Amino acid sequence: MKNKITVDYSEQVIDLFHRHIESCMYTMEALAEVIAQASECLVESMLHEHKIICCGEGNSRLIAHHLATNLLNSYQHERPALPAMVLSSDAATAIAADSSYNDIYANQIRALGQTGDCLVLCYNGGGSTATLRAIQAAHERGMRIISLSNVKASDASALLLPNDIELTFPVEDRARAIEMQLVAVHSICELIDTLLFGTTYP
Repeated sequence: MKNKITVDYSEQVIDLFHRHIESCMYTMEALAEVIAQASECLVESMLHEHKIICCGEGNSRLIAHHLATNLLNSYQHERPALPAMVLSSDAATAIAADSSYNDIYANQIRALGQTGDCLVLCYNGGGSTATLRAIQAAHERGMRIISLSNVKASDASALLLPNDIELTFPVEDRARAIEMQLVAVHSICELIDTLLFGTTYP
């Protein structure tokens, strides 16, 4: 029986954590104030009896889903459900099959979005055509947009209006960018709980 060769990859794991921490430091310095503004924007919308619509592109769709779930259920402390939704992936599949993939979010936004609602849009890179059309549809419906991405001066960025809020994460690595989106979403959830319910966190 041959002896198994065991390779110690612990240094690679440690390096990954160091890259995560470094990304957190860059993001904290660049976006702390903007994340606070995004939280206040969402609270203002909900206080005026509007809702939060979330969607995302690629793996960032999970970040959008996580935000909507935290608002609908709870973040860390029990509280009333908040008016949030994530655009349906089932509906997106049907739209892509019957119409066009580029409209998978735009069609849902036009049907469900109302003036005063907020669209939280998560993606990486410059934004696909589906993302661009989602932004256009939200503006048609009189919605403000909070975008989370990792590319400055992209096509999606160019479509945003002055009252929209753009969180551009200062990291190029896609995995780290998604991690920073998750950190930002958790920060937003914590600030929403504080602003609406006076919840304090250690």
